[in-house]
Parts: sequence; C-alpha cells; structure tokens
Amino acid sequence: MADNRNGRAITQDDVAHHAGVTRSIVSYVINNGPRKVSEETRNRVLAAIKELGYRPNKHARMLSSVDNTIAEKYLGIILAGNYMFKRPYYGAILASIHEHAHEHDCHIRFIRVFDDFSNPALFNELIHPNEISGLILLGLDQVLDTIEDETLIDEIVHRVDRAVCVEWEWPGVPSIQFDRQFAAFQSTQHLITLGRRQIAYIGPEDKRVQGYRQALWENNLPIDESLIRPAVNASSGFESCDQLLASGVPVDAICSGTDEVSIGILNCLHRRGFAVPKDIALASIDNLDIAAYTVPPLTTVEVPKREIGYHAVDILTSDKATYDVAGYAITLPTRLIVRESSVMP
Repeated sequence: MADNRNGRAITQDDVAHHAGVTRSIVSYVINNGPRKVSEETRNRVLAAIKELGYRPNKHARMLSSVDNTIAEKYLGIILAGNYMFKRPYYGAILASIHEHAHEHDCHIRFIRVFDDFSNPALFNELIHPNEISGLILLGLDQVLDTIEDETLIDEIVHRVDRAVCVEWEWPGVPSIQFDRQFAAFQSTQHLITLGRRQIAYIGPEDKRVQGYRQALWENNLPIDESLIRPAVNASSGFESCDQLLASGVPVDAICSGTDEVSIGILNCLHRRGFAVPKDIALASIDNLDIAAYTVPPLTTVEVPKREIGYHAVDILTSDKATYDVAGYAITLPTRLIVRESSVMP
C-alpha cells in the first residue's frame, strides 16, 4: 500500500511513529503476540494501521511490482461466523462455489469470518485488488448488529471490484437467494392439504415465519403464536420441540425451518413416543443429502444449493457489462419433495 503523500510504501516503522509506540509493539499487535499488549495501546496501533492503510502482507511488494492480472484468478469468501463451517447447508454451498470456481479457472484466496475484518491489518492485507478480483459475502445479515458493522460492509464492497451477496441483500450489490417465505408456505400448505390443522413452526425467525403464517391465513386457520418456536440447528430444534410438547398445546404437524432443525425434532418426537407421521407429521426446508435417510425419510422443500454456488461464481467472473447492472437479485425456485415424514407409506 503506497503512502499517498509521498508515494512510498507504508512500513511498520511508520505505524509505530504514528501510534507513538515501538516497532516491536506494532509487530506484537499484528501477530497477536508473543508479548501481550494493553487494550489501549492495541487500539491505538490498530487505528494507525487503518488511517495509514498499512498492509502487513509479505507478498505485497511482489504483487505491486507486476500487473494486477494475477488477482483476476482469485476470489475471497466472507462468512457470517465459524458455525457455517459446521452446518451442512452452508457446506453444500461452499462446495459448489469451490467446484464452479475451478471450472472458471479461479482459485479461492481465502475463507474468513466477518469479525476478522474488524482488524484493519487483516482488512488491508486481504481486501485489496492485488489479492482478489471478487468477493462472496455469505449470510452477513446474521451478524450486522451495529452501525460499525454496516460501515465495515460498505468499506469492504467499495474496496473490491466485484462483490456478491449470498442469502442476503445489500444496496448496490448483486444478490442470490431462495424465497424463504414461499418455501415455508409450500411446506405448511402441504401439511394443510393432508388435513392437519394444529400446525407448529420450529426454525429460524426470518421470512420463513411469514410463509408459515401466510399458509394458515390463506386456509382460514387460526395463527397461534405459542406454536411458533425459534431454532437454528439440531440441538435447538430438539429443545424447542420438547418445550412445545411439554406446554400441552395440541399439535398434529410441524413445519421445520431447516432439515438440520428437523433432525432434532425427529429425535425429540421419538423420545416422547410420538409416531411420525401418524401422530405428528413433519415437513421441512433444504433437502440436505441426509434428508432421504432419516427415520422416517424427511419431506422437505428443496433449496437449489448447487445453483446458488454456481450463480455466485458466475456473477463474479462474468463480463463487465453484465455486472454493472448493480443491485440486481436472483431468486432461485424451490420445489416440494414428499417423503414418509408427512405421508404414510
């Protein structure tokens, strides 16, 4: 990174001078050790790094000496959090991104979580046109809690040539997603057509809840808020289902927000002695590979995870004229797959 005042590269000595510390303190902050640095000093060094635009990148000098075409083959991925590495839904999307990047002769330069980039040293190192030509932002709406978070997103999308949002939207940035509201509507509507009337929802508290409510409303069924329970994974799905059943509210079907949540629900129903679907029918959203092998096999709305990854890479590698249609959104279709968790064999 060049100093705009005199054209030379910013060094750790410059950062140290600006922050009023020694060069070794700057090194400790950048490398998180080996010596501990007080919070006040650390913040002062990070502020200097951000203000000066210092890039602690061992490749920066080499990259600045050649043209930027080397970065055209590299993409970056920013996740909402580390939990996405453990979730099979996001794993399927990441696998598709990797596959299609290879087909386009591109490489994944890094996969990091959003909080990492609150460190200006890492921000300047990786979010740079000498490092990547495009950036995939996966589900970052899940972690945008403060004005500072929103400011950081703005800085990220303005630093790189191209960015694409996956599973969320940001002004002026192309996005790819599925219709969560319609997916939950499909799942709930299926249960209603089977004659179920006491239908609960257990899953993420997003537009899926609206789809669940919409299906009940369109079929003149009452909406009981006590039947709506939050869950984001198998363990919270089990817990919410257990609390629902313990409440004594009658339930004859459950719309689950994700297949992962459904696994927890199935386990809970089994432990409590409910037969699926005889006593309680279950329909879900995602169609993970494991959905066909649960007991019983899971009725679910298929989300086109492979296509999500394909479109993300395609947007970043397409011709410039197409990308310049800023802010356009791609909403991919979903379809219901009926299995034995809702319909008796």
